[in-house]
Amino acid sequence: MDPTRHATELKRSWQALRACAGLTCRLHDLRHTFATGLAESGATESTMLALMGHVSRAMLERYSHIRIVAKHDAVAGMRLRPQGVISRVLPVNPPVATAGEVIQ
Repeated sequence: MDPTRHATELKRSWQALRACAGLTCRLHDLRHTFATGLAESGATESTMLALMGHVSRAMLERYSHIRIVAKHDAVAGMRLRPQGVISRVLPVNPPVATAGEVIQ
């Protein structure tokens, strides 16, 4: 490659870079990794869309893949409601089924 000339295509440049760096991933894999890293870092959706160059949420979801460890960390970070605090979502006295009874 001649560093004084403009790159006219990416394929050979990427192959040369991969060989020098000892990488085995595809260029497109880096886009997925970047999107996932942004999502797991807590970046807002609008920031991610701007950085990734996407115009739709659907495309953003296609590229960001939240890892299971991040999901576990998110759930582990939840705090239980203190005793005596009533939830507006869950019933205070949920129905309890006896043996053989079906609750609808």
